[in-house]
Amino acid sequence: MSTCKLIQRRCYDLLSHKYSLLIIVIAFTCVFIGVIHFGEVWIQWSKEKYEAVFHSFNDNILGISFQKKLCQHVPIDVVYTWVNGSDPAFLQNLEKHVPIVDINSAVSRFSDKDELRYSLRSLEMYAPWVRHVYIVTNGQIPSWLDMDNSRVTVVTHDDIFIDKSDLPTFSSPAIESHIHRISGLSDKFLYFNDDVMLGAEVWPEDFITHAEGQKVYLAWWVPDCSDVCPWAWVSDGACDPSCNTTLCEFDGGDCDPLPISTDSEGIEDESDYPYKFLRESQLRAREAERLLNALKMSTSQSPIEDITNLIFLRVLQSYKKQVENKVRNITESNRSSYTKNYTNLLNLKQVANESRTSTHGKRRLLPAKIFKSDNLESLNDTELRMQQKHFLNDDIINLVQVNNTAKSYKLKYADQLKRKPRQLDTYAESLLYVNRIYNLAYGFQRRRVPAHMPHLLDKWIINDMQAKFQDEFKKTSSHKVRSAEDMQFAFSYFYFVASEKRNLPTSNIFNRFDTDKSQTWSDREIRTLLSRMHPLPLDYSLVMDFENSITNCSRKVQIQETPSPPSGERYLDSTLPVVSKELVLKCDSISQKLQAKFGEQKRYKHEVVKAGKNEIFEMLTSNISMTVQILDEIRREPKKFICLNDDMDPNRRSENEVVRALLNDFYRSLYPIKSSFELPAQYRNRFSHRHELFEWRASRAKARNLLLVLVAVLLILTFYHLFHHQIRRILRIRTLPPLLV
Repeated sequence: MSTCKLIQRRCYDLLSHKYSLLIIVIAFTCVFIGVIHFGEVWIQWSKEKYEAVFHSFNDNILGISFQKKLCQHVPIDVVYTWVNGSDPAFLQNLEKHVPIVDINSAVSRFSDKDELRYSLRSLEMYAPWVRHVYIVTNGQIPSWLDMDNSRVTVVTHDDIFIDKSDLPTFSSPAIESHIHRISGLSDKFLYFNDDVMLGAEVWPEDFITHAEGQKVYLAWWVPDCSDVCPWAWVSDGACDPSCNTTLCEFDGGDCDPLPISTDSEGIEDESDYPYKFLRESQLRAREAERLLNALKMSTSQSPIEDITNLIFLRVLQSYKKQVENKVRNITESNRSSYTKNYTNLLNLKQVANESRTSTHGKRRLLPAKIFKSDNLESLNDTELRMQQKHFLNDDIINLVQVNNTAKSYKLKYADQLKRKPRQLDTYAESLLYVNRIYNLAYGFQRRRVPAHMPHLLDKWIINDMQAKFQDEFKKTSSHKVRSAEDMQFAFSYFYFVASEKRNLPTSNIFNRFDTDKSQTWSDREIRTLLSRMHPLPLDYSLVMDFENSITNCSRKVQIQETPSPPSGERYLDSTLPVVSKELVLKCDSISQKLQAKFGEQKRYKHEVVKAGKNEIFEMLTSNISMTVQILDEIRREPKKFICLNDDMDPNRRSENEVVRALLNDFYRSLYPIKSSFELPAQYRNRFSHRHELFEWRASRAKARNLLLVLVAVLLILTFYHLFHHQIRRILRIRTLPPLLV
């Protein structure tokens, strides 16, 4: 019997049974379901692998495509920090872990005025291209939030804090330092405070561009280091005794006779202070350099004597030359002032000379009337240096003031500041704290505070920043409430981005100016290089000096392989050899100049933008009429970013209630449409804390699974009782009787 006939016979035998058709139908159904399931899995895998083709531009909170408006798909999530300060559990926890006397734990700091609801509405109206929304809380859930929305996730502090001993915390800087650890968060994300709204369309190009990189919006200056010293005086080239303190970093080194290397730059834009004075020349810095060199070569056993002699000598020579140059152009009053100061210097010099006639062992001391101590012989080297520094700063450097008008402005401003009590909140003090740390790390400079607006952050840059300032951020994380030693998150992040540098190899610098990719520099490319190295117009001597250096190096260094330059590389009168990459790398004089000018570049591409054009930041007080005026101005011309901060007097309760009502009416007028993140008006969340919701969901899952098991058992028993006779007949084993012989 052939195989085909055998298979056909078995199929007929199978179909001849009573329930064969039912079995075949079930089998085909299972195959059909399996094919569908396989297709779904394949489609899901294809979407994940080819996301840019399937749903790249509609992966957002609205689920619609923005392909015509977005240049490319870059997933960007949004992170909010939120707290409900009226929650009894929160207040009990706050009272348990934070002293009542701490001003930062005031209940008004944590009051909820429904800003998060309206901020989400503004997000859906003006930035619906964001992918997902994460709300970081201490476990609380807003009563109006739709927890079944797949585009929103509530994250607790336990989910992101590495050291659980830091919890609970009520400090926003501590929480902000961990938000980049949210599971599933996009590499670049927007960080919102719950009181920040959007007032117009916002796109990724408002925060970052491929050409310029990260946009850094900077607003007002960091607060002054003290009440008698504005930052404009610090590191301005003139010693100011009022700034020669620890808080003001000893005037940025201006009062130190030894030069201090800084990376600070001169301030060219407008000042926040009601005065402007001319900058003194760099004579003081050059004199300090000469002083340091002289001290290094000095063999005397009396450092005070050497420093005093050199200081007097340099200052007298400098001042005498200034007097001789300006004596013809000054008035009689000024002439007498110069003469008086010069006489004072001579007197001080005479006193110093007299002091050298008496010695005390190995140490020669200046008279006690000049220093601020009567027993100088008992002082150690450190104390003597401090006494010497006070003497030099107060009695020598400040005597020489060519620009008397500038000094009078400073003294006048200092007198005004002395009458004002210095009152800085914890936020301002923490800004000064970070500013001091960054001055040590990156050099002294005057810094602005980032604007109150959404900030686009990169979690990998945050990791690098926290790795560099590990101890400081660990201390910030341990604070229960705001502290004067907090690393203010936005300020730290943006100045880390702006300050970090990386070294560029000389070969990369060569390739940068090798525009024709010929591996050699033509005369045109060298001209471009020199125009970027030196101020214009180019001096002929600079060009000749560079060409001579190249020529000398070509005669001294050994070049293994010289590439063939294309035609037209040299001008007709050029005498330069072939300037190859190997020649430039082996020529120390040229490579050092290249490294000094181009060897350091920004590690993170960024663009500094002065805030004010697209941002509104207002402090709402208990003054009702002022609040109405502020809100109406925003209504008339809403900007992209709106931030309204609470600065109301807690003692004026009746006025505060009116202000809150006005604020709520303002939000409802700008954002009247409910967002997809909100529950219907007639519903409220049953649970106010996430752990309660999770416990209820776990109990519901257990009950559902138990019910499914019971239903399955019931169906099996019913099926067995209906068809048990047929099942027994099918399962019965038939045996043939033995053949009788």
